[in-house]
Amino acid sequence: MKQMELVNAAADTMPSLKIPPAAGQTAGPAATEFRHALGHFATGVTVITALDENGSLQGLTANAVSSVSLDPPLILACITYTARSFSVLERRRAFSLHILAEGQAQVAKDFASNAERSSICAWKTTERGLPLLSEFHVALECSIEQIYPGGDHGIVVARVHQIHHGDKDVGPLLYYKGKMTPWSNVA
Repeated sequence: MKQMELVNAAADTMPSLKIPPAAGQTAGPAATEFRHALGHFATGVTVITALDENGSLQGLTANAVSSVSLDPPLILACITYTARSFSVLERRRAFSLHILAEGQAQVAKDFASNAERSSICAWKTTERGLPLLSEFHVALECSIEQIYPGGDHGIVVARVHQIHHGDKDVGPLLYYKGKMTPWSNVA
């Protein structure tokens, strides 16, 4: 905790840099232009799953995921507030994050749709009571430490409790320029 207090104290003493919009511009790029620009940053494709209070599988597809810390092991995921599973994550405070394997584009599309979650693919419940898909590249069992506001998304910071490894001979699924691409196509 002392490290964070030092970081916050240092941030409080730094002057705030405010960048005004250029003449004739609004405060930032249009959403479509912004999405297109960031689409040039290749990411992995993940599915985040949780069980609701009735034990039903809930989940969503996310690509704004990153490691935060090694000690303790923390990750973050940026999730739109309007995602139908966001409120389940807020209430349950635990989830499994599945880094998808290159052959799982349809699983990612289905979790991004209105499909019935439990019929998308096979899954089981872990010893911690979290849903684990039957196939993945790597999966993490997590508990939510904090949810920070980030515009139209919640920035979910979570502690990793367990790592599961899938088929080590299969690469991950990537997202680039608005399309899902198998690792084998770029490796």
